[in-house]
Amino acid sequence: MAPKKNIKLLKLTASQDLKEGQSVKFAIPRADRITEAFLIKKGGKFYSYLNICRHWSVGLDFDDNDFFSEDKVWLVCKNHGALYEPATGICGGGPCGGVGLYRVPLIEKNGVLYADIARVDWGEM
Repeated sequence: MAPKKNIKLLKLTASQDLKEGQSVKFAIPRADRITEAFLIKKGGKFYSYLNICRHWSVGLDFDDNDFFSEDKVWLVCKNHGALYEPATGICGGGPCGGVGLYRVPLIEKNGVLYADIARVDWGEM
């Protein structure tokens, strides 16, 4: 008998409800705390990351659910100006020093997006 996979899915939204350039914040419950994350749609694809700047552990969005730069090219930390590539989370400039965002794996089932919280990259958190 094969071992069971540790799959814990957190329902986020219907994929049709998130429009290009939009974002949705959500909370991931953990044993010791709740961690905020966000989901974006860019280039017709969905990406999700923990809402934690790698330069300094603060939220990127100033709590307004707006993660994109004005030109919609980058994800930007509004605290210090760190820039991240939306499709990879890799640092593209600013004080993030080349370190990328923590990814939240996504699964789409029957038109609904889920965060696979068992596979979140928690880094050193």
